[in-house]
Amino acid sequence: MKRYWVAACVALSVGLAQQQTPSAQPQPEQTPPQQTQPANPALQKAQADLEANRLDDAVRGFELVIAQDYSNYPAHFGLGLALYRKGDLRGARFEFQQLTVLAPERYDGWFNLGVTLDRLGQDAEASQAFARAVQIGEQAGLTPASLRPAYLGLAKALRDQQKFAEAAMALENAAKKLPNDQEINLQLADSLTRSGRQLEAIPYLYKILSADRGNVTATTLLVDIYVDQDLRDRAMRELDRSLEAVQDPRQKALLLFKKAELSTGAAREAALRQAVQLDPKLWQAQFNLGLLRLQAAQAQQALGPLQAAYSQVPEEPKVLLALASAYDQLKRPADAARFAALAARLSQGADKFEALMIQGKAAYQQGRHNEAQEALAQATQLKADSASAWLYLGLSQYAVKNYGGAIASLERAQSLDANDANVAVNLGAAYLAAGRYSDAERVLRQVVNQDTRNAVAWYNLGWALRSLARENEAKRAWQRSLELGYEPARALLR
Repeated sequence: MKRYWVAACVALSVGLAQQQTPSAQPQPEQTPPQQTQPANPALQKAQADLEANRLDDAVRGFELVIAQDYSNYPAHFGLGLALYRKGDLRGARFEFQQLTVLAPERYDGWFNLGVTLDRLGQDAEASQAFARAVQIGEQAGLTPASLRPAYLGLAKALRDQQKFAEAAMALENAAKKLPNDQEINLQLADSLTRSGRQLEAIPYLYKILSADRGNVTATTLLVDIYVDQDLRDRAMRELDRSLEAVQDPRQKALLLFKKAELSTGAAREAALRQAVQLDPKLWQAQFNLGLLRLQAAQAQQALGPLQAAYSQVPEEPKVLLALASAYDQLKRPADAARFAALAARLSQGADKFEALMIQGKAAYQQGRHNEAQEALAQATQLKADSASAWLYLGLSQYAVKNYGGAIASLERAQSLDANDANVAVNLGAAYLAAGRYSDAERVLRQVVNQDTRNAVAWYNLGWALRSLARENEAKRAWQRSLELGYEPARALLR
C-alpha cells in the first residue's frame, strides 16, 4: 500500500528580511519645523506634550492651534506625528497631506506622507510621495545622508508593488550618492536580479562582500546568480568562502542551509545536521532534515527534527503534513490522524489531498469509519483520478455495510488502476457482500490468473463459487488458499 509524504523541501528565503541589518520600516521625521512667526504658547505647550509622549494632550493642543490658524505648518506637523504615534494612521495621513498643500516645496511633508501611506499599505501612493520627497530634497541640496530614508522608502514602496526595474533605477541614483551604503547596495542588487539584470547585480554584491564577507543575503544572491549561470561549482566556492568568514552561529546556519540546497545525498544531510546544531530554531533546516529522513523511510529518525520544527511553527502546513506522514509510516494512526486533520485544515491543493488521504486512512484503521468517509470523499473531490483515494473510500463504505457505495468506489479505483490486485480483491469482496456472485467470480478469477499466490483472492473466490452452487470448485479454491498459508480456509475444508 502506498505511503504518503510531502515531496517538496522548504526553501529558506534569505531575502532582505533575513539580512543581518534588516531594512527598517520608514519612520517619520521627528523634529518639528522651526517656527517662522512669533512664539505661540499654545503651540509650544502642544510640542512639549508631544516630546513628553502625552499624546492625547498633544493632539488636543495642536487641534486648538489649527482651529485658530489653519495655515500653521508646525501645528499640522506636530498633530500628524502625535496621531501617527497613537496609531491613528488615517488621521496622520490627513495631516501630512495638509502639509503638502500648505508647503508643497518642503521635503518633510512629502516624506512623512510617504511613511504613513507605506504603513497603510497604499504602496502606489507611498512611492509617489517618496519620489516627490527625493526630488524636492535633491533640488534643495539636502545631503545624501539626510535623503537616505527617502531613497530607501521609495525603493520599498516600489518593491512592494513588484516594480523591481523602477526600484533598481531609484536605488542606482541613491548608490551614486552613497556608494558604500550596504543596505542600498543590497537592495539594488536584489532589485536588479528580480528585474532580470542578474549580471549587473554582481559588482554590487562583491562590494558588499568585500566589506562583510559573511553577509548572508549578499552571499545567497551571488550563489543563486552563479547557479542560474550553470556555474554550480563556483557558487559552492563562494558559499564556502562566506562560511569560513562568518562567526555568528545563526548566520552560519543560514549559509549551511543554502549549502544543503546545493548538495545531494550524504552531503545534504550533513549540512542540514550542522545547521540545526548551530541554530536549533531554524525550523526550515529541521523540517528539511526530517523530510530527507522520511523520504528515506527512516520515519523514527525523522520525528526529532520534525517535532523541533513543529515547536517553532505549529501552524505550518508542510510541517504538520510531514509529521502526519511520519506517524503513518510508524503505524501510529491516532497521531497520524491528528496531524493530518490539522494539515488538511491549513493546506491547499496537493498537500491538502495528501493530508486528507492520511487522515482518512488513519481514521479507517481506528474504526472511525464515518470520519474516514468524510475525509476520503473530500480527497476524491480534490483528485478524482487517485485510485488510492477511491480504494480507501470503498473500504470505509464496506466497513459500515454500504455495499453499493463500496462497489461504486472500488470500481472507480479499478478503472484507474486495473493492475492493483488489492483493489480487485476488495471489489470482489464487495460484490460477494452485495450478492453479486458472478461479478465476484469474474473479478477474483482475474486476480488469481495474474497472481496465483494471492491467498485472500483464492479464499474469496471459493465463497463466490460456493454461492454459485459450485461446491467442488470452491473447495479447490480454499485448498489453494490454505496451501498458501491463509488459515481461515482450513475450517471450510472440514
